[in-house]
Amino acid sequence: MNKNRIVKYYALVASFAVMLFISKDVKAQENEQNHKGLTIKKNPYIIPLTQLQLDFVNTRYQAYFHYNMATFKNLNSEEKIGRSRGTEPATMWAPTGLDTDQWAQVCKDARMEGGWLTTKHHGGFCLWDSEYTDYDVASSNVKTDVVRAFVDSFRKAGLKVGLYYSILDYHHEVENGSTSRAEIEFTKNQIRELLTNYGPIDYINFDGWSTWPTNPDFDDMPYGEIYELVKSIQPNCLIISHTYESNLAHSEVPFADAAGRAYPYPKDYMRPTAASDFIQRGWWWDDNNGFQVSKSVDYLLKQLDSYNSHNSVYILNLSPNPQGRIDEDVISRLKKTAAKWKKPEPLKESGANWGFNYDVTDNLAFLKPCWQSTTHPYINDKRAYPRADIAVDGVTEGIWEMEQTSGTKQQVNPWWMVDLQKSHKIKEISIYNATDEASKSLMTNFTVSILDKNEKEVWSKNIKEYPDPSITITMDGIKGQYVKIKKQKEGFLRIAEVIVKGK
Repeated sequence: MNKNRIVKYYALVASFAVMLFISKDVKAQENEQNHKGLTIKKNPYIIPLTQLQLDFVNTRYQAYFHYNMATFKNLNSEEKIGRSRGTEPATMWAPTGLDTDQWAQVCKDARMEGGWLTTKHHGGFCLWDSEYTDYDVASSNVKTDVVRAFVDSFRKAGLKVGLYYSILDYHHEVENGSTSRAEIEFTKNQIRELLTNYGPIDYINFDGWSTWPTNPDFDDMPYGEIYELVKSIQPNCLIISHTYESNLAHSEVPFADAAGRAYPYPKDYMRPTAASDFIQRGWWWDDNNGFQVSKSVDYLLKQLDSYNSHNSVYILNLSPNPQGRIDEDVISRLKKTAAKWKKPEPLKESGANWGFNYDVTDNLAFLKPCWQSTTHPYINDKRAYPRADIAVDGVTEGIWEMEQTSGTKQQVNPWWMVDLQKSHKIKEISIYNATDEASKSLMTNFTVSILDKNEKEVWSKNIKEYPDPSITITMDGIKGQYVKIKKQKEGFLRIAEVIVKGK
């Protein structure tokens, strides 16, 4: 931390006071119908998810900027290619000619409509002066707030602004299986800084979250908690997470690193998605003769067509050099591609099944912590599993092959359970079954139970026939905190959505 942080602290306090006043005014407009920051009714300032998705899809083509400590590790280390591990000193960060205005102009000339900056990658080095760590630009010899420069440049150029943030953090030891409450709060505080100090942010792009063994899992760092934080500060900021999943369990727009691949989701999946690629030979600029543009114009055009024809946005990485500029060979290739690219006409309206399929403010279980007895192996991508969380993602569609349902392995009495996080008087439980022919008949002879805060059963009902596609059970205000669904025989358990209503 530097000597300016005390001044910054009081500035933050003052800005918080203003936000608190605004928050109170907004709450009055909401008529007290805000359900823990999830989806706010009667607030004219909040754009529906379907519209946010439509606006995003119509951008078609945006830029990634992988620019962080790995850029300088590759310049200074014998290990030329690879990511930072958080052991590099902050003084290794040393751009000599940072020019984010040039980045923005490169995007405009390429006919891109926005850019995303790696504000903190897996190594944990922060491109802004964070109040919560010394491992940031303020501790280097070049103290420029890169996030501020980037946001200002892209906003001035009329481009969309995206901020990438890695949940995995080697330097601060936010890793799989060991995430403490203090580390969760550290992560939330940094996200709060990014969404509070830089004005409206169009997209926040999370990475390093549950996709690899070293990453914090969603059990370590609950998505619902991060979702609530983002929406409480900037409800119109679209959450785009590297989940590789074709559902909304952990992202408002599914995202995949798909370098070298065509459209990476099931071919019939037409909900909004995004995927990234790189134009050079890797994600990070590297000090060797082989690091140059590796993608042809024809390749880039085919990728754009593959993605855009599926309502997917193509996010192309442009690695700035250590000085802080985009290399000329990148600029030349982008301009040649732009000259030949036939951008699709804007979609007039969102798809009928985009966004959430119902009013999630009515669902006490929406994005709440879930568990299941076992988890089935992946279906399409080895980083995307049919997790229990999929059954509370706001989407009632249930095609197994499109990863739209939770799923257990075959076992005796498989079960699924959600924690409502406090006791409620439950009046109604709706269960949406998987809808594909191979799965829908699996859910027969199951019991629905309500458990109290001590996980003691206080109500249950047995259902013999499978829901086709859904079943709604009513009860007289049974007080409970957990809802459990258990199959009464051997088999698989697959659930598209569970909606719990009550007070």
